[in-house]
Amino acid sequence: MQINHPARIPNDSTKTADADSPKTFEMQSRSSLQLSADAMAQRPMNVSSMNSSQLLQLQRTIGNRAVGELFKQNASRSAEKSETPNETLIQLPVNQSASTPPIQRKVYIKNRVFSGFRNKTKTSHGSMGEGERNVSNMLNDFPSRYFNSKDEMKQYAEKSTEKVGYVKKKGTWIRLPNKLLVLGEEHAAVNLSDITAAVGTDKYMHEGFTEFPAEAASNPELTNDMRARDEVINQKFKGAEGERSHRAESFYPKILRALSGVSVDEKNYQLQGSTVELAYLVMGIHFASSANPESELFQTYMLHKEMWDQTAAAISSQESSDVAVTTEMRKEGSSALFKTFYRDLTAYAEEKIQQEQESAPEKDKASFSQNWHLASNDYSKDGESPMMKAEKARDFSMFQHIKKAKNEGYLLYGLGELHRQRLKELLDKEGIANKNIDTFISEQETNHPQR
Repeated sequence: MQINHPARIPNDSTKTADADSPKTFEMQSRSSLQLSADAMAQRPMNVSSMNSSQLLQLQRTIGNRAVGELFKQNASRSAEKSETPNETLIQLPVNQSASTPPIQRKVYIKNRVFSGFRNKTKTSHGSMGEGERNVSNMLNDFPSRYFNSKDEMKQYAEKSTEKVGYVKKKGTWIRLPNKLLVLGEEHAAVNLSDITAAVGTDKYMHEGFTEFPAEAASNPELTNDMRARDEVINQKFKGAEGERSHRAESFYPKILRALSGVSVDEKNYQLQGSTVELAYLVMGIHFASSANPESELFQTYMLHKEMWDQTAAAISSQESSDVAVTTEMRKEGSSALFKTFYRDLTAYAEEKIQQEQESAPEKDKASFSQNWHLASNDYSKDGESPMMKAEKARDFSMFQHIKKAKNEGYLLYGLGELHRQRLKELLDKEGIANKNIDTFISEQETNHPQR
């Protein structure tokens, strides 16, 4: 038995910024303000020298409360500057010079009147929260955190938010949108588990979690296989447990895809495949034991039941590369035993896939047919190869689960980046936000800079 290791897939990412970025001016005048924002930003403004018409226009534009806050801030600033004791100045923040010491800003609250965020340095809620989420600690320690309101800051301290948080692996503060976001992973850098752990939500689906097939209901061995696989994935998603289902695709196309990577060496008759692919072969053997009794798969399994059970046990334990089916193929000098089982197992899975797809809404089937396409750097350009047919079946199942996630109020759906690229046009047509996970992180780094 030989274990192969899959190659990594390259990715490009871009950075963008939005209107909420703290790099925008924290205060902007409306277009109707006679005193332009550019003029205010370029030089200090002596409020005492303003005429009544200018002051009235300023109040109408930014509001009485905001003007009052400006006067308080400017009065404090004037007191510190003894060289200008008779002036109260209003000035927008500008980039600090290299000689100016950096300001340690750790908590930002979104402005209600202007775009951008304001630095929060004082609070009467310092005792709220524990550890890293204690409000007093957040005001003074790393990292910089960004909230839409003081209420959101307090909710975050009490661990009752699920859309904001700090991704430690990338040193990035993130905010999720209010609707479902589909993120494409490279399965090597930042993954969905890093996002869910940061924001603390259980409203996610991930392709690592697979639906249990109907055949598992009366099959404890297959059920145990599925649960063991779940445990591996659950370890990655620690800190984001919940009652919601995270299962993101059907069993049948997934096992079909895994089996496409399993083969037999015609010289020594050893089974070949990655660790995951061989694990799915074990599931396939156990699956065959509860297949339809009239199916060829069930009959093929029963003909050599003891051999297949021993093969599954040996692969699971990894005690020897010479599993039972390998020994038998060597005796016969032929790989027919394995190839016959492989043929019947894939045929049975394909039949189940067809049944699932036929039960899908006609609109979804038509849309998928029109908008699904191979990725530019896909595994193969041959869409009819066993691997790509299995990938297409997985994509259809994922599309159905993504729509379910959207309808049930989930926030996140994680899948491989190649799956996202194939589904992108389809998801765009459905109005479902989707992007590469590294692109998402880059955008968040721009919108929420660490200072």
